[in-house]
Amino acid sequence: MPKRYPVEVKDRAVRMVRDDEGDYGSVTAACVAVGGQLGLARETLRRWVEQAVVDDGTRPGVGPG
Repeated sequence: MPKRYPVEVKDRAVRMVRDDEGDYGSVTAACVAVGGQLGLARETLRRWVEQAVVDDGTRPGVGPG
């Protein structure tokens, strides 16, 4: 069963990645750095960031259910 994280943790992690993305050159590199700081898996964090980009309308896609 997947581990559940509180919404506050997800929001903070996504915000950190989006704020620092320019410093790392890519979303994946930012996810590696931020994930290491917060104890989150890179791929989990990358998926959260990608969903946030869709949810805020920056990129087309399917939002949450």
